[in-house]
Amino acid sequence: MTGRRRTPGPETAPVPAAGDPVVALSARMLFLLGNRVLLASRRGASWFYLPGGNVAPGESVETALHRQLREGTGLVAYSLDFVGCLEHAYLDQGATRYEMNVVFAARLPVGTDLASRDPLVDISSVAIRDLPTFTFRPPALRELMLTWLAGHRPLWTGLTAATD
Repeated sequence: MTGRRRTPGPETAPVPAAGDPVVALSARMLFLLGNRVLLASRRGASWFYLPGGNVAPGESVETALHRQLREGTGLVAYSLDFVGCLEHAYLDQGATRYEMNVVFAARLPVGTDLASRDPLVDISSVAIRDLPTFTFRPPALRELMLTWLAGHRPLWTGLTAATD
C-alpha cells in the first residue's frame, strides 16, 4: 500500500534494546471512602502511589485498570470519574523509565474490605486532609489528587524528572 503508514500494534512494537529508555502507560485509581482515600505502598517504602498498574499491549486503559485492581486489591469500580494524567521520568537500576499515568476516581461503599492481594504491597486508608504530609511517586501525584478533590477538575501534569 502506498500513501499509508502502518501504525505499530502489539505484534510490531519494537523491543527496547539494553540501555534504551522504557515507556509505560499506567492506569491508576483514586478510591474515595468518605473523607478518606486509598493509597498503596511497597512494604517498607516511605512513599505512596495509587492502586493500579501498567496497561498491557492491545489492552484499553479502562480494561487494564479493572484487571489491575481485581488482581492487586480485589476491589471493583463501577463508576469512573477522570482525575487527570501525569507524565513521569525516573531512574530504575540505571535505566531511564518514562511513565504516563492515567488516573480515575471511584467511590467505595462503607465497609469495603481493604486488603492487598500482593504480599509486597500495603493498602492504607488515609484522611484527605493528611495527603499533603505524604511522599508520592510520582511526586506530582499529590497535586493531581488535591486539585481534583478540591473541585473535580481534571489536571494534566507534564514530564517531571526524578532520580529515585
